[in-house]
Amino acid sequence: MYSKPEFAPLSREAVFDLIEAAAFATVVTSGPQGLVASHLPFVLDRDRGSNGTLISHLARQNPHSALIAEGRETIAVFQGPHGYISPSWYPRNPVRDSAPTWNFAVVHCHGRPVPLDDHATARHLLRLVDVLEKDREDRWRMRELGPGGMERRMPHIIGFDLPIDRIEAKFKMGQDERLYDTLGAIEKLEHGDPALATMMQGHNAHRKD
Repeated sequence: MYSKPEFAPLSREAVFDLIEAAAFATVVTSGPQGLVASHLPFVLDRDRGSNGTLISHLARQNPHSALIAEGRETIAVFQGPHGYISPSWYPRNPVRDSAPTWNFAVVHCHGRPVPLDDHATARHLLRLVDVLEKDREDRWRMRELGPGGMERRMPHIIGFDLPIDRIEAKFKMGQDERLYDTLGAIEKLEHGDPALATMMQGHNAHRKD
């Protein structure tokens, strides 16, 4: 992934935070017929492996599952806050001569998947539900599937670990624009896209230019 030094994340924790906040990734695997893509939810284990480990599942009927079972090279792409940046938000100083752009945060996790047995897949599903249902009012629990509910579904699912061999992260947040232009964009976004505005503020807070 093309990037520049100024687009580096502020910390490893910021990368993990984005993965956990997104929870959903585009997964691309190289196969005999070319690239195959699926869109899957993930849980992150920050402490397992040198760069953490992702855990997910997909339908066995999905042709992608055969490539996962073979442990083929895979990328999981997580998208954070992003949006169009209009020069109309910049101050005239004396003119608004910067081009439009798109600010975004993205993380690419490279690795080779490792299939899970049914027991480990069931543990993953329980954890995934716990993560996604956390703090919800009248949250749903897996036991509500009823007797045999999990057992009926397990043959149709393949779970897998994706130990992260390499992480690429790009947090393009206006660091390469003139500070007064970036501040103008942040001011506008505070009322329309506060998540992007907050991330831009954090990545430009150190600037004095």
